Amino acid sequence: MKRLININSIGEQIDLKAGKYRIDILGGWGVKLGDFFILIKNIETQDVIKCKRTFLPVQSFVFRKRAKRIFIINVPKSARYEVVFKNQESLKVKRSNLPISSMFANPLPNKELEIYFY
Repeated sequence: MKRLININSIGEQIDLKAGKYRIDILGGWGVKLGDFFILIKNIETQDVIKCKRTFLPVQSFVFRKRAKRIFIINVPKSARYEVVFKNQESLKVKRSNLPISSMFANPLPNKELEIYFY
């Protein structure tokens, strides 16, 4: 399952197989999560799984955009899940994570930020 989802979307549903998934934020490498987090809710059973922060965030390029791995999630059962975003306004992403560059740069608009499940 590889898919881009805007962080402001509501009611997004995805089919996930049992296993471990990584979640990247696209747009920049200077990521400050604040109170932002992601939940997935099983449509059938209403069980909720909270994503965990990665121990080592990895920077990469995904679809020619800067991406930073911030969450991992263990899906215990194959099913259709609803993706729920909480506190999106507290998420701040800047293009660069270098202190000099990010001092002068404004955060990217939250309406343009996407996550990538893989």
